[in-house]
Amino acid sequence: MKKKIIIITSILLAVTAVIASIYAFSRPKTESGSILLKTDSGEKTINFSDLPLSKVEGETVNKKGETKKISTAGYPVSDIPSLAGITEYSELSVFSDDEYHADISKDELAGSDRAWLIWEDGSIRLVVFGDSDSKRNVKNVVRIEIRSSQP
Repeated sequence: MKKKIIIITSILLAVTAVIASIYAFSRPKTESGSILLKTDSGEKTINFSDLPLSKVEGETVNKKGETKKISTAGYPVSDIPSLAGITEYSELSVFSDDEYHADISKDELAGSDRAWLIWEDGSIRLVVFGDSDSKRNVKNVVRIEIRSSQP
């Protein structure tokens, strides 16, 4: 009985390792400092250092309720769709290198400077000011998907 359990466990571990390897190597890769913009019509890579940055100041709140002051240069997320040539969209999804993502609606971005991309600790980070916790503050941003407002 013990031998059967060991064999089955070994097989399951091997299958898991193969699936994890396939997943890890099939994920899109971006160079450090670059973001892949995905739309219904295609993909475009932008380099963060090529963007015209503006002064960003505000406070974020972490899950413990602690605030952190941000004072740096950044790029407004509301301007990202125009980089991809998109004017009509419903929402953006901002992805980190481990596939964690945050969604931001077009209505939320309209007329506000709440969401910014900043350079922090050697990578791109999404900060959303005014949120009650930091769930939409995404570190190591590598991809932004822009969803069409068309169903």
